[in-house]
Amino acid sequence: MIKWKAVVCWISLSLSFTNGEFFTSLTRMKGLVRLENSLSKSLDNYLEQESDAPEIIRQFADYVRKESNIAAGDIEKYVFHPINSFQLLRRFIRHWRELESYLKDGSPNDLQWELFVNFPAFPTSQDFMGSISAILRIQDVYNLSARAIADGELQQEKFNGSLDADECYELGLVSNDQGNYEEVIEWMREAIKRMSPPYEYSGTLTKIDVLEYLSWAEYQVGRLDDAIIHTKDILEKDPTIKQAHINLGHFKTEQIQRNAYSNLPPKDAANNKNKKKEDFMFTYERLCRGESRKPRKERDKLTCFYNKNLPTQLLKPLKVEMLNLDPDLYLFRDVITDSEVEHVKKLAKPQLKRAVVTNTTTGGLLAAEYRISQSAWLEDSASPIINRISQRIQSITGLSLDPQHAEPLQVANYGIAGHYEPHHDYIQTEDGTLPGNETGDRISTVLFYLSDVDAGGATVFLEVEEVVYPRKGDAVFWYNIGKDGRPDAKTRHAACPVIVGSKWVANKWINERGQEFRRPCTLA
Repeated sequence: MIKWKAVVCWISLSLSFTNGEFFTSLTRMKGLVRLENSLSKSLDNYLEQESDAPEIIRQFADYVRKESNIAAGDIEKYVFHPINSFQLLRRFIRHWRELESYLKDGSPNDLQWELFVNFPAFPTSQDFMGSISAILRIQDVYNLSARAIADGELQQEKFNGSLDADECYELGLVSNDQGNYEEVIEWMREAIKRMSPPYEYSGTLTKIDVLEYLSWAEYQVGRLDDAIIHTKDILEKDPTIKQAHINLGHFKTEQIQRNAYSNLPPKDAANNKNKKKEDFMFTYERLCRGESRKPRKERDKLTCFYNKNLPTQLLKPLKVEMLNLDPDLYLFRDVITDSEVEHVKKLAKPQLKRAVVTNTTTGGLLAAEYRISQSAWLEDSASPIINRISQRIQSITGLSLDPQHAEPLQVANYGIAGHYEPHHDYIQTEDGTLPGNETGDRISTVLFYLSDVDAGGATVFLEVEEVVYPRKGDAVFWYNIGKDGRPDAKTRHAACPVIVGSKWVANKWINERGQEFRRPCTLA
């Protein structure tokens, strides 16, 4: 990979990426690939005319041309890999912008004009930070090492690309800002490794830059011996660094104190990653990794069957799998056809926007970092096919899906490491009240899977230890409200981060109003 001069200026990169949209939209990422392909051709034309152009620009042109050729083979597969998406955003944030600045000092040319015209379409620093956070989220939830990610080992089929020293360093910097020092150590060690043979490194990053963060992170997690060794390495390379002398003295003093009072308990590792998590998040992450603890006796009670209760199901019975009892979780196999799936996605794509959640206090909508996806809403009146899907669910569940009794179909596309952390679908508060002008709660949920996912992206139910992997055409159904009218807290669920691939789902939330005679209330 090509290295540009002075690439790491983090003051301008805010850790808040709420406004970033590219990292949540794989459709827009594909647009970036096409834009870069066009810019690559213009860059080649420019270099044909400028024989004295710097060698680093020629190297960049070679690199971008190679990436464009790879992406052209399967553009969706290309952007569906988080390493590709991260590097694509990084090229626009770093290299293409720096090329534009370089061209401003010369005579006007077509490449300069094309960069200027397309500049409004470039991703923002928030988008870039979003892609970094996405990779770190995958690392955190799935317990992947920095080495595995840097080598592209995110699924069974190994990825051909990899991260270089600069990119590992940047991931380490963000981990440092987040106080996740164990990850800092991993990323900085990978950066050092990739600055040495057999890796071909030609950038401006120095080992001192990396060692300063590495030694500090080691100190933070209590690895004093390593911190001292790496601080001495810094001073061997440059004895004039005053802060390194100060740190070394501090580290040695603390080491002496620890040795003198060896009976004292060790210092707690200053790693914020786990300290700031609630207990249920550990269950969520474990289930995302497929580590369910559901008792065998509970699984032995579950069945699968063909449902032929309706006339429409005589020729094509509904395939049903029981996933759990109390609460009842049903998996409907092949309940939506491929042609219907493509129709739903076609209608939704032009309307996709950053997904929002309901503020249970005000009833308003807001973007949240615990839900990273793009979504659109489709009324039954949008097309006969959308209406037909609603009628099919009404027949299967026996619940009314008339427009006044159900919400429109919400279609969601999860982008790079897209996820939705643990939540309930019912919207009433702890005291039983509904937010805003809501007239009824969500009695049940139908979750359609509109795509397969290469890796990650499972739906997990925390209290019942159930993991459902996306399979195109299937749907999960459950009741959020019990027959006594009270919300069922055992329906808490989450969407695990997508590792590789694109995840499309559609939610149909059915309201409790209109179901009085279809699902009568009971006292128990």
